Amino acid sequence: MAQKPTVKTDRDVNAAANDTSGPYEEQAARLGEPGAALARGTLDAAREYAAPLKEAGQDYGKRLYKVGEQRAQEAAFYAELGYEETRDLVRGYPIHALGIAAGIGVLLGLLMARR
Repeated sequence: MAQKPTVKTDRDVNAAANDTSGPYEEQAARLGEPGAALARGTLDAAREYAAPLKEAGQDYGKRLYKVGEQRAQEAAFYAELGYEETRDLVRGYPIHALGIAAGIGVLLGLLMARR
C-alpha cells in the first residue's frame, strides 16, 4: 500500500512563518556582525587600492591636457602663419589669385553637378 505524504496545513505554515523567536534569529544576529565587519574591511581595502590609481589617473589627465594645449597653440600658430603667407601672396599677385579661385570654383561646380 502506498502511503500518503504528510501535508502541512495552511495554519501550520503560517504559524511557523510567524514564529520568529528561536535559534535562527539569534544566529542571524550573530552572523550579521562578522558580515558587516567583513564588508567594512573589504571597503577599506578597496579604498586603499583605488587611491593610488585615482591619483595616477589624475596625473595622466593633467599631462594629457597640457600636451593637448601645447599642440593646439602650435596649430593656431601655424594656421596664422599660413594665413599671413596666403594673404601676402594674394596681395602680391591679385590676378593670379582670382584665376586660381575661379578655377577651383569651376572644378567644384563640375564635381557637384555629377552627383
